[in-house]
Amino acid sequence: MAWRKWITSWRQVEELVDQIARGERPRTFLVQGGVQAQRLGLRLEKVSEDLQQLNKQIAKRESGMQTIFAAMHDALLVVDSKRHVILANKAFRNLFALPEISEGTPLLEIVRDATLDRVIDDAFDRGAPVRSDLILDGSQVELDAVATRNDAGEITGALVLFHDITELKKIDQVRRDFVANVSHELRTPLSILHGYIETLLDSPEISREEFSRILGIMERHSKRLDLLAEDLLTLAQLESANPDLQLGKVDLSRFFGEIIRDWEKKLANKHLNMIADVAPELPSICADRARLQEALYNLLDNAVKYSCEHGEIRLQARQRDEQVVLSVGDNGIGISKEDLPRVFERFYRVDKARTAENIRGTGLGLAIVKHIAQLHGGHVEAESELGKGTTICMVLPIVTQT
Repeated sequence: MAWRKWITSWRQVEELVDQIARGERPRTFLVQGGVQAQRLGLRLEKVSEDLQQLNKQIAKRESGMQTIFAAMHDALLVVDSKRHVILANKAFRNLFALPEISEGTPLLEIVRDATLDRVIDDAFDRGAPVRSDLILDGSQVELDAVATRNDAGEITGALVLFHDITELKKIDQVRRDFVANVSHELRTPLSILHGYIETLLDSPEISREEFSRILGIMERHSKRLDLLAEDLLTLAQLESANPDLQLGKVDLSRFFGEIIRDWEKKLANKHLNMIADVAPELPSICADRARLQEALYNLLDNAVKYSCEHGEIRLQARQRDEQVVLSVGDNGIGISKEDLPRVFERFYRVDKARTAENIRGTGLGLAIVKHIAQLHGGHVEAESELGKGTTICMVLPIVTQT
């Protein structure tokens, strides 16, 4: 009889162990039999509770890791020593346009790329970090691969990070172009100034008329250098982290009246007529008055330069939905369709007719206008037709001052 009770107790224990192994929680841990069997049941209950707590911690950590991997902008791939996928995050799947990837899938079944294969090979061979570039659907991707090791130092696989550096490359190219353009713009006036200084030093007996002519040329190019430096400083400030906008209420009717008075002389010198048109009941806008004036002065300066004598310039303000559109238009020489999309780029030059020496500016005016509009939460637009004129618009949101 005793041996039957003993067998029954151990069958109960065996059933409890099986349930715990399957991840189930038994309804009861009470084991029939002697004191030892009951103690074993209590210990199994403690083991089950500890195991469940451990599983919760593992699930929580795994969920946290999956959240981190899913939120990563960089693509991540982890493979074992046989190149079977251990982990591939969403960014990796998006990069290669892949569906969900099951753990243990051979990498060659989902991605066939010679550069990726070579990087993983090099990581295995060198046992050190490896870097390479990959061109994928027009995007430039930088690969960083490193071999993974176990506690014994044996290579168990590889981890590969994919950094999309397309925008970084574009920014670097913009920087290079900017430096090259600045150097070019500075070189011409500096060379002219240097040449005439040498002429004056080498020819002390130069005539008064020639002396006055040389000084006039030097003054013109020194002013050009001054304008270029001023525009570069303005752009640097507008692009800085703290542009320091002094926002305030701007009444556009009064504002336009002040601008017309400031430009009367320049307009008269070229016999130009300016028409100012502010839509009725147009609300005041919240803007940096000085910056707004600077933007419109740049637009008016271009309009005056590229207008023919006895031409007309239109300064307008009108409402478009929840935006105010400030525009400066002329009926001058116009811009070609090919050049129009790029006129707001720094130093971009259009056809020779618009960049003749007698009307040439710094090439930064429209870039400054664009940045001022963007700082106010707006944007710029351009319309033009060769021989019929150009209209540049600043589209600004209607924002009440707080």
